Amino acid sequence: MNIYLLRHGETDWNRAGRLQGRTDIPLNEKGRAQMKHAGEILRKSGIRMDLILVSPLSRARESAEITAGGLDYPKEKILVEEMLIEQCFGEGEGLTPGERAARFPDDIFPGMESRGEILDRTRMLLRKMIDTYEDKEHILLVAHGAIFYALMSAFADGRFAYIGKSVIHDQGNVYLIRCGQDRTEMARYSEEKSTFEDVDFYDGRII
Repeated sequence: MNIYLLRHGETDWNRAGRLQGRTDIPLNEKGRAQMKHAGEILRKSGIRMDLILVSPLSRARESAEITAGGLDYPKEKILVEEMLIEQCFGEGEGLTPGERAARFPDDIFPGMESRGEILDRTRMLLRKMIDTYEDKEHILLVAHGAIFYALMSAFADGRFAYIGKSVIHDQGNVYLIRCGQDRTEMARYSEEKSTFEDVDFYDGRII
């Protein structure tokens, strides 16, 4: 199974640095262009998606629809997966970095979903994918930064440092998790080389 990770396109809150979480902010024009570009990347790679799963939030759904359009993947076949919804950041949502630092200097926001909770959720998602979609070779997930960080940490069985910005912090770039019988590897699409290149993390690959 090859699992492709695509973070939704930019929103006005992304541009302003506001923490979005589950607040349902739509894409802006730059975000739509990023997703059109992502569709072009995947089309050039020659990969045909067997399945597209998407977060229920509108910025992810629109991102999936734009990308699917570039892949000739029917929009009506995109499946909403509730477990892909972004991490809830409680009272931190809507705040800029400066506002968060002033009000919550420890980055712990009242009402937020904990690290343990989001890791448990992504493990459940992985088990569901393995059990439900075992016949699918290429699956595209369109979702959010925090859920992807947790997803990769779950794949790494805790051996991958949970440091979000050093992994997926950009929009419009495509990452790939290759799930083999003996090992799991991470790759990032290189436009310069028009292929997926393996990514190393800290002390080695995700295994």
